[in-house]
Amino acid sequence: MKLRYRLSLLLLLLSTAYGKVDAQYAIRPGSDLPKLQLRSSGARAQGREGLPSSVDNSRSPYFPAIISQYGGSCAQASGIHYLFTYEMNRTLERPVQGKAANTFSYRWMWNLLNEGVDQGGFASDGIEITKTAGCMTVADFGDESAYDFRWPTGYDKYYRAMFYKTKSASTIDLNSEDGVNTLMNYMFDKHDGHPGGGIASFSISSDNWGYEDYSGPSQTGYEEIINLKGTGGAHAMTLVGYDLSVEYDCNGDSIITDDERGAFILVNSWGTWWGSEGRAYIPFKYFINAGHDGAMTSRDAQALCIETMYRQPTIGLRLKLSYSSRNDLSIRFGAADGYQATKTDKGATLNYPILRAQGGEHNMQGTLFSSGQLIEMGFDLSDLKQVTDRMKSPCWLIILSKTVTGKAGTGHLIDATLYDYANDTTYTKVFSEAERGITIGYHLLKIPSRLWYKNRFNEWYEPCRTTSSILFEPTDFTKEPDWTGRTFSLRKAKGGFAKIKVTGYNPQNRKLTLDITHYE
Repeated sequence: MKLRYRLSLLLLLLSTAYGKVDAQYAIRPGSDLPKLQLRSSGARAQGREGLPSSVDNSRSPYFPAIISQYGGSCAQASGIHYLFTYEMNRTLERPVQGKAANTFSYRWMWNLLNEGVDQGGFASDGIEITKTAGCMTVADFGDESAYDFRWPTGYDKYYRAMFYKTKSASTIDLNSEDGVNTLMNYMFDKHDGHPGGGIASFSISSDNWGYEDYSGPSQTGYEEIINLKGTGGAHAMTLVGYDLSVEYDCNGDSIITDDERGAFILVNSWGTWWGSEGRAYIPFKYFINAGHDGAMTSRDAQALCIETMYRQPTIGLRLKLSYSSRNDLSIRFGAADGYQATKTDKGATLNYPILRAQGGEHNMQGTLFSSGQLIEMGFDLSDLKQVTDRMKSPCWLIILSKTVTGKAGTGHLIDATLYDYANDTTYTKVFSEAERGITIGYHLLKIPSRLWYKNRFNEWYEPCRTTSSILFEPTDFTKEPDWTGRTFSLRKAKGGFAKIKVTGYNPQNRKLTLDITHYE
């Protein structure tokens, strides 16, 4: 047995002992993600005709370095570190080049989803978060080698994450030759005209699984192949290419048949010592024969694919708070028309995927120190802009609720700022003593933009107080009738009208104080 294989096997055992691999699926069971539909490109259909005999996207400049995952984080290692990083850099036609600013943090995503303990999850759950909140880079998350449950603080970090989004996610069933051919075409060029092809996340039953040295024909040159289908458990990995020249006696009858030719190339997250520089072959037959004896499960024979986009946020919200158990808190956002609005009737709400009773019973930053209770987070509310653009007076709503499932946390809100990037305006709200406390139940907090109200006649009005530009002598107010306290109506040049009430007079500067109410 090769020395590298012995080391790989040892690392495999250590990795399995160190971190759970339960429920590390690429796709959540019962997921309703759409099936991938590729458009034919020119004369080339979706079969194998016209395809090169091998493709290896793990050698692409868009593909990140092979990592050794922490704990039971393989789903996010596959879905975020490999899949999202590759697809985003491919979208931007930007090489990774080993840069932390071009690599996306699977630890950030794992810490959002692991309930504050070392446990697994689903690659599709992390991808779902990126649709709304985007994805934080390693440069902003910080050192990924520190084994903790850290949430970063600082609005700018969350703001930069908002640019990097998943546009859509879909699946390919690989339990047929058509499915395998579809993924091969996807890996070659995705039929979309961008350089290079796509990759996919998947999972495999990993209890009692194995692999062996491979010395058969190949064009891509890897020397390990998956040879044992697991009997249980799950481990997420990434399919990065294929090699049609690989052949393997899957059924052990010492005869290579046509259906035993061809294999996908997979990348693992157990470091470069595993397999062949972190890679191995897995025969097509194990997927096509899924659900039958000697092959993988039907659930495993499914690939998760994504399309990414780079989009500047139009509305961002910065929230600063201090709290000792982030698992207690859930947040939603909304918008309603009129400052006096207390609910989102005829408005909109946004269920946000971050700060949703997640992260475990830790301080907000996930540290043991009390200073870690303080956090500044950012939220992308751009999805509400289409609704607020139709409003006369958008009032942004923070809907915070506290429930306790374990030890109750304590803390308070500090302030919030709404950034309207489209109009280059900001609205800051410093929470009053009455608003600051975070108690069990539902809290509605408002950040007004334009202070328009509705009266009982359903008329819009905007109150303001000003002083006159004209100077008045005191004698003007000794004559009858006295102006102070009286209300005058004026029609405005651009339509609508205003009511002006004289509420005071300053004899030192000889100016009137005026309360003006503008009506549409």
